Amino acid sequence: MSVKQLSDDLNARRISRRRFWQGAAALGLTATGISVLERGALAAPVQFWSVNRQDDREHTLIVAVSENIDTFDPGFTVGSKTAQTAIQNTFDQLTQYEIVDLVAPDGTPYKGVNTLNILPMLAESWTQDGDKLVFTMRDGATFSNGDPIDANTMVEAYKRIYETNAVSTFLLSMGGAVTGADAFSAPDAKTFVIQMSKPNSLVAQNNTMHNTSALNPNQIKEVATEADPWGLEFFKANLGMGNGPYMLESYKPDDALVMVANPNYYGEQPFFTKVILKVVPDASQRVQLLLNGDVDMATQIPKQEYETLAASDEITALSIPSNLVAMLEMNTTLAPFDKKEIRQAVAYAVPYQAIIDQVFNGQATEAKSLVPSGMPTSDFSTNMYTTDPAKAKELLAAGGYDGTPVKLSFNAGIPEWERIAILVQAALKEVGMEVELEKLPYATFNELEQGRKLQMWTDEWISWVNDPYYHLSWLAASTSPTNYPSFANERVDEIIAEFTLSDPSPEKDAASKEAQAIIIEECPYVFLCQPNWLFYMRSDIDNYVYYNDELPRYYHFTRKSS
Repeated sequence: MSVKQLSDDLNARRISRRRFWQGAAALGLTATGISVLERGALAAPVQFWSVNRQDDREHTLIVAVSENIDTFDPGFTVGSKTAQTAIQNTFDQLTQYEIVDLVAPDGTPYKGVNTLNILPMLAESWTQDGDKLVFTMRDGATFSNGDPIDANTMVEAYKRIYETNAVSTFLLSMGGAVTGADAFSAPDAKTFVIQMSKPNSLVAQNNTMHNTSALNPNQIKEVATEADPWGLEFFKANLGMGNGPYMLESYKPDDALVMVANPNYYGEQPFFTKVILKVVPDASQRVQLLLNGDVDMATQIPKQEYETLAASDEITALSIPSNLVAMLEMNTTLAPFDKKEIRQAVAYAVPYQAIIDQVFNGQATEAKSLVPSGMPTSDFSTNMYTTDPAKAKELLAAGGYDGTPVKLSFNAGIPEWERIAILVQAALKEVGMEVELEKLPYATFNELEQGRKLQMWTDEWISWVNDPYYHLSWLAASTSPTNYPSFANERVDEIIAEFTLSDPSPEKDAASKEAQAIIIEECPYVFLCQPNWLFYMRSDIDNYVYYNDELPRYYHFTRKSS
């Protein structure tokens, strides 16, 4: 009997709970895995129409995801992984990173990327000529409808980024590198040029990301209005006409996003001709679907399921060290967290080891600075915060905390955040701070976080470029669109402005460590841990490539049986 049959029989009440547990144990599942499977089987069933309607299951990749799309506009995606992944698979960028063979700490071989070797993608070749990036455009590249792509296309696309003040404007302007829309030019149809304020290596790395994907200028003109000349409202709700290996077939919120192979793609056609991202908000159901074989992959799997899934012969589980940092964040403009002593009190109250052990099941390491371990100049030496309730009480008193309850918010779609919130709530109660937990749907959480309306919340951050100044620019610069705690420090701003684009030097490294020490002291973030990147797929799926943005490129995948 299979896992799927057991689940179906329990759901249909054809077998007892005892028989279900006996059968699952006989198949080698651990108690934790059986419990998750049971919860999923007895939950409201997922209407998984796509599994039964496939003409070619072998060439259809089905992925259970936890969330809907927040925006389809490449320049504005900062939240939904579903949105970012869809854009990454339907748009090529000018360049991408070299794929290399790597080995995980447990000895498992896998493929990753070398971020120091940037290769042509949509461009045929590229070079850095002093303060200019020069791209030679590929012949024959088109959008999915057949519209050609040349250097003038790229000028219009990058101009839109700056004219709309997209989030990717901050990306390209980091350190004052690309100052405006006039920095993009096309001397001829084959040559696209980005003019930088000074020679540097950061823009070339930032330019590989999906946020710089080029929308079709013809489509922009079609959907533009007098009030909205760049089609912001349209592209927020609709995926633009892409140029990548896949194109959008359909999207129904709370149901599924379907991509199919792009017949006009200039490159090699992907093995999987259809990719279905099935929206399954319940984590237990995502685990069940993966174990049953109803899906090929699943995202946002609870960390405590790693050992169970890794032990299954039907599942490939990868645990890869990452520079992602799980954090507790506090709004420095809202009481009581406008007082440094109160923020520091929280940092002394947090049960760090319990979070690593109980929430991440040991698949995480300590985090002691905003710049994570594994990133150049990461410095944990000035972090004095340990779990010390007595010190936390002392700082609450010093900060004048009056006992008013505070609100700790978290995204309902990520199981770890709720478990962290519960542990933090208990720890803060022990030191005299009453905490109300607020479990928010993803869209609401995202809107309130970006609007800087949350008081205290759980979050995580991964930098897609392994550079401390890139990282500090996003999280510590007072002008950053993603500095949600509204942290502002004049000296940190000075350091970021002076050194982001500068050449490597001892002074640059020392300044990074100085900024880290200031942020640790001011404590807008409490660094909980660095979780490993855990990826799960059925054992017949092959050729996964780990990218530093942790967005899967489905065009790499194949099915082993073929």
